[in-house]
Amino acid sequence: MDFSDRVAIVTGGTGALGSAVALDLANSGARVAVPYIVDEEWAALQKRANAARERLWGTKADFTRFADVDRTMADVVTRWEHIDFLVCIAGGFAAGKTYETSEETWDHLFDLNLRTVFLAARAAVPAMIKWNFGRIVTVSSGAILNGGGAGIAAYAVSKGAVLQLTEILASELKGHDIHAHCVLPGTMDTEANRRAMPSADFTKWVSTAEVAKVIHFLLSDDAQAIQSVSVPVLGRT
Repeated sequence: MDFSDRVAIVTGGTGALGSAVALDLANSGARVAVPYIVDEEWAALQKRANAARERLWGTKADFTRFADVDRTMADVVTRWEHIDFLVCIAGGFAAGKTYETSEETWDHLFDLNLRTVFLAARAAVPAMIKWNFGRIVTVSSGAILNGGGAGIAAYAVSKGAVLQLTEILASELKGHDIHAHCVLPGTMDTEANRRAMPSADFTKWVSTAEVAKVIHFLLSDDAQAIQSVSVPVLGRT
């Protein structure tokens, strides 16, 4: 799919999944804004982009802070006039049973996993409504399926809330040709996960490239008839 007329914002765009999505969109012709915190991660993404590097624009921003989010969205509109795609990937993980989780960990995961989605949507949606077009994709987790989440309480509940917020957004935006979808990946094959679970069977995990392809489809005109959908992307588990 050619995205050459599209403008995308990818939160968490320097991470394992985020970089796969940002590069996929840039290689498909989209202009991609990537808020980042770590300078070295942004530099690494630019290096990997090769010829698509000119279609990437980075800005240092903490998407748990509304001032940073609002500034980023305003800068994107000033630079490129509109916002077509919002892909919310920023997030974090911590294990812990409900009664073992500290207040600080609970709040931290809700900030990373849910607040970043809320603030990004709050800032981007008005621009989408103005142009009467938009595609939003959020990232929850396959761990919440079938009542899952025991032992990862704060992570699971915050990711469950991401799914619910996405469904609410889709309902709120039906009249504006703005769709909102949620993908729920299983364990992804990343360097961090391999280090954390060295004895696991990596062949059963889903690759970040595979998840990026699903997100690509949901953003594309091929998904025009789908107002909102939640898509488990579980690999071979």
